[in-house]
Amino acid sequence: MPATTVRVVTWNLFHARDGLPGLGATRRSTWLRSPVDDGVHVHLNRKHTGPMARRIAAWAPDLCALQEVPTAAIRELVAVTGMRAVWAPTGPLIGPRRLRDALAARNPDLWRTHEGNANVLLVGPRLAIVPGSARSVRLNPPGPMLRAALRGRIGAGELLRYLPEPRRLVVARVRLPGGAEAVAGCVHCHNARDPELTGLEIARAAREVAADAGGGPAVLAGDLNARPGHPALAALAAAGWDHAAPAAGAGIDRILSRGLATVEAPRALPAAEREVAVRAGERRRLVRLSDHDPVVATLRAPTASAG
Repeated sequence: MPATTVRVVTWNLFHARDGLPGLGATRRSTWLRSPVDDGVHVHLNRKHTGPMARRIAAWAPDLCALQEVPTAAIRELVAVTGMRAVWAPTGPLIGPRRLRDALAARNPDLWRTHEGNANVLLVGPRLAIVPGSARSVRLNPPGPMLRAALRGRIGAGELLRYLPEPRRLVVARVRLPGGAEAVAGCVHCHNARDPELTGLEIARAAREVAADAGGGPAVLAGDLNARPGHPALAALAAAGWDHAAPAAGAGIDRILSRGLATVEAPRALPAAEREVAVRAGERRRLVRLSDHDPVVATLRAPTASAG
């Protein structure tokens, strides 16, 4: 890869589970650990951390924003990819983390999302994390949410669903090839019933990354839970974020940037890029990793003098 380019990937790992539409957990898979087989693909009641880590390593990103990552998986992701990790846990967080990790690893179909998870920003060896720059920001703090409920902007049901799930931005300053610095953020916004709530989280994440960048280069990547046409995306585009207003039909995973030239625009990788062959009994089947497409982009970093 040319010295001044930066390859960025974002991927929601779906708690390290497989996620082919229409092929998922059943009573037999949950209680008897039986595979669910459609003749081509198979659903397995297990974590797929290793295959996911190897896929990420094969894509060779410089920055990789991951969401819905089991906290127990972070060490393996770092070991396999050779990248460094900046991360923060997100909710729901019920019970000790190690206990949740152990129970979820034993029966993913039963625990599903209730293990809690993390947003993880992986930084490759061509980049360096600026010491002391990493931090996390809660995007749905209880105070503002309670005030919004009192003003009638959030119903009681939505509030009770919303508050136990802390949504966090993970952000760090990195030194790019060529010597310039940029701020990178990984985000997973809430899939709120009210799109305005998702918009508030998107706006806050963008403000925090832009503030840390101070007018310099910035990348914000992750699962925004906002389809094309969402008002928050239009606002980001108006504020100078590239790729905030994608074509119709694009998904909810985004790579946004400011101050970085686009070499390859963000695109979703085909399903074959996240399928792996496994043996289910005596048969060979495919497992589709996660229920989200990975999104990849290549950006050009400024030189230190230009930065």
